[in-house]
Amino acid sequence: MPGTMKSTVGKELASLLGMPLVDTDEEFEREEGRKISDVFADRGEAYFRAREKEIVSRVCSGDGKVISFGGGVPIAEENRDIVRRTCFSVRLTAAPERIAERCSGDGSRPLLKGDVEANVRRLAAEREPYYADVAHFTVDTTDISPREAARIIAAEYEKVRGGK
Repeated sequence: MPGTMKSTVGKELASLLGMPLVDTDEEFEREEGRKISDVFADRGEAYFRAREKEIVSRVCSGDGKVISFGGGVPIAEENRDIVRRTCFSVRLTAAPERIAERCSGDGSRPLLKGDVEANVRRLAAEREPYYADVAHFTVDTTDISPREAARIIAAEYEKVRGGK
């Protein structure tokens, strides 16, 4: 979900684990040479999602990196299959009012225009089943810092990795 601090937690986690961070939204913007919101406006969501699938497939190959996925990645079954097979996937959640607070005034989120909290609740209802389907572990970021969330994830990752 937007506003759950995916990018910030990803940076903290990468630092803690000593791994590079790959952010699929940043990869998209780098490759397209412009902001996601501009591509959405000009080319539409279908184009964005098709390009996003290409990026997910590419960044999930190989080990030793932290990946921050855009909030819509798990909607596509193909993406969920790739993530389940290749990644230790963590779902970040937060209370809708906290997400709305974090995202208010952020014009870069095309799916949250207008009544932010209502749109957050709508997106959560639509997407949570997909997020839950792909997640190995969940962290609620409502009342914790990105650093604390990253520490929780790192500890769980080390437990899982140690069990291999």
